[in-house]
Amino acid sequence: MRLVDSRNYQKGYYIEGNTAKKLNTAPIREERPEREKERKVNKRISRNTRHAKAFDLKYTMALTVATVFLFAACVNMLTLQADITEQRRQIAALEKSLTELTDTNNETSKRLESSVNLTKVYDVATNELGMIYPQNGQVVSYEASDPDYVKQFKDVPKE
Repeated sequence: MRLVDSRNYQKGYYIEGNTAKKLNTAPIREERPEREKERKVNKRISRNTRHAKAFDLKYTMALTVATVFLFAACVNMLTLQADITEQRRQIAALEKSLTELTDTNNETSKRLESSVNLTKVYDVATNELGMIYPQNGQVVSYEASDPDYVKQFKDVPKE
């Protein structure tokens, strides 16, 4: 144990460095009067305690179920979002393919139309094959269910 220098020791404090510390001090404890060891527990307090414990279990279970439901809903939503994204990608690819096919079809149609000389067709039909325009009464009109395609199974009636 060190001897305390009188200039560093004043009124129970010892100064060492830049801090001041009290020597040999312990906290002073107050004496409390003894309480009754056996407490009377109010019925209302004990009922509330039991209710709080039961509510805590119910609350925990409800929170667990809600969390599982929320997690499942999030997973479902993300799955649907991924499906929608994939379908949009497929739609875009199909639209691109449709556009390419339409352009190709239009180009082919224009090329075919430009390759046919209608004047030559008329000359061959009238001069070589002996075709003539129909006279009045030779043309028979009727309503077709599909105007794009006609298939004849028997002769067209005169009237």
